[in-house]
Amino acid sequence: MAKIIFTKQAEKSFSKLKPSDKEKISRAVEKLSKNPLAGERLRGEFEGQYKLRAWPYSIIYVVINTSHAVIIVEIGHRQGVYK
Repeated sequence: MAKIIFTKQAEKSFSKLKPSDKEKISRAVEKLSKNPLAGERLRGEFEGQYKLRAWPYSIIYVVINTSHAVIIVEIGHRQGVYK
């Protein structure tokens, strides 16, 4: 099971969500702790990062294999999270 670490930006984004959306994100993060590679690998500017969708949001994260950790970089609406 991977350790989940939130960046300050991800914590801030999470805190602004409605309770129902927080529940969706929490379930998706739990899924990541069990299988860090469950998301889709990103390309281009975001090379080395992954995304996992929790509709209508996307969770952007990095997998650190050496320490069995997942760093949640950003949580946001799927259309604006990459800006």
